[in-house]
Amino acid sequence: MTDDRFAARVKATVAGNFDCSPGPYQDFEGRYRFFADLTLGLVELMEVRPGSRVLDVGCGNGVSARVLCENHRCLVVGVDLSAGMIADGRRRLADLDVRLLVGDGEHLGEVVGDERFDCVMYNAALFVFPDPARALAAAAAVLDPGGAIGFSFYPELVGPDGDDLFVTGYERIGAPLPKKRVITTFEDAFRALADRCVEVRRGTWERPFDSALLADFFSIPAQSASLFPRLDIDARRDLARRLFTGLADFDGRGIIRCRLAAGRVAARGGAS
Repeated sequence: MTDDRFAARVKATVAGNFDCSPGPYQDFEGRYRFFADLTLGLVELMEVRPGSRVLDVGCGNGVSARVLCENHRCLVVGVDLSAGMIADGRRRLADLDVRLLVGDGEHLGEVVGDERFDCVMYNAALFVFPDPARALAAAAAVLDPGGAIGFSFYPELVGPDGDDLFVTGYERIGAPLPKKRVITTFEDAFRALADRCVEVRRGTWERPFDSALLADFFSIPAQSASLFPRLDIDARRDLARRLFTGLADFDGRGIIRCRLAAGRVAARGGAS
């Protein structure tokens, strides 16, 4: 179990970074359609059926919710720590039957009450949760029997020889690697998923390496914090742009890869 004081600090920092990010996030998404395409990959692995009731945890300003509504006619409730992202999402999704709520994804019962869902999704979100076991226990508790849980993870940057291009980029600009780029590792998140589900599977989503996309993505305040956590927003943005423009020689030769995982809770008796 994660120390509660540490968890509170992490959540406050995450919320603050995302409160600064709605505009840059939407500009990025409008240019690249990154999260919408990632949502479709996760939906496929989770086997989300048309008309499903979906709880989108770490929903941001609702990119995944829009995809779920428009492509799969899902009924979506989104939950996020960031009041700024939720307010932006409510404006952008006012034309859809979507509810976006400010709340803690590790305490979903306090947010959605007795409401139950067919699916709980974490699209590029679970890696900032301090306690994945607690989060996925909360997810299982709001699912109907046989319901699905799925997540996509922090991007990996893979060179043509399989090398980690994050490491290459830091070496080229002479900056030290951060101690960790995520709060929760994929292995810990997957283990927590397996503890709650009777069927668990992995997948990947990929797109060609694009240094301009990555420079724009990691210039978003919430994303630059994972690369240069002790600097102010302007310094982080400038270093992020240096980091990825310095990798332009890998454009089209490397891969941006996000790992995916999904499972289902027991068909009877709720979580396994």
